[in-house]
Amino acid sequence: MGILFALAKALEARDDNTSSHSLNVTRYSMILGLYLGLDEEELRVLSQGALMHDLGKIGIPDDILKKPGDLDEAEFEIIKKHPMVTAEILDSLETSNHFADIARSHHERWDGAGYPDGLDGENIPLLARIVSIADAWDAMTSNRVYRDAMSENIALDIFEREKDSGQWDPYLVDKFITLIRQGKGSNDYSMAV
Repeated sequence: MGILFALAKALEARDDNTSSHSLNVTRYSMILGLYLGLDEEELRVLSQGALMHDLGKIGIPDDILKKPGDLDEAEFEIIKKHPMVTAEILDSLETSNHFADIARSHHERWDGAGYPDGLDGENIPLLARIVSIADAWDAMTSNRVYRDAMSENIALDIFEREKDSGQWDPYLVDKFITLIRQGKGSNDYSMAV
């Protein structure tokens, strides 16, 4: 596990714009997981899986990973491989099957239009559905190479508007919106990693 954490830190060191992304995704995932009443083992798996969810991006060329504009179709196809690459890295560890499931499925969509497997609804592992919401939230509210961070209010408006669009589990995203509106996403919220 220590080697995987080091790899996750190495990935973050490659890109100043996403240097805290994995930690943020972990924090938001834990906030939602705690609110949902996940047990201690589920929370442990969630925190470690969230922390390593993008590990496969270590193999994405810098000219794609750090591109300031929109990706073309071929570049997007390369980016879409990172969940499978992450899962392959994690599958090499006997104890990481659940982490691999989170990594592989965090870009699946509730309506089945996601990748890499086109899973839908509850066929998507619960912990991956949680990480998907946390990942989208952090992507919206953090600076990216291709755009500045959105305010929490704008990001909340997007979540509200799109919560039934098919991207996320509508029940989970509704709970996440409630937590953010209650101020539970602030940096002073404790997280067990």
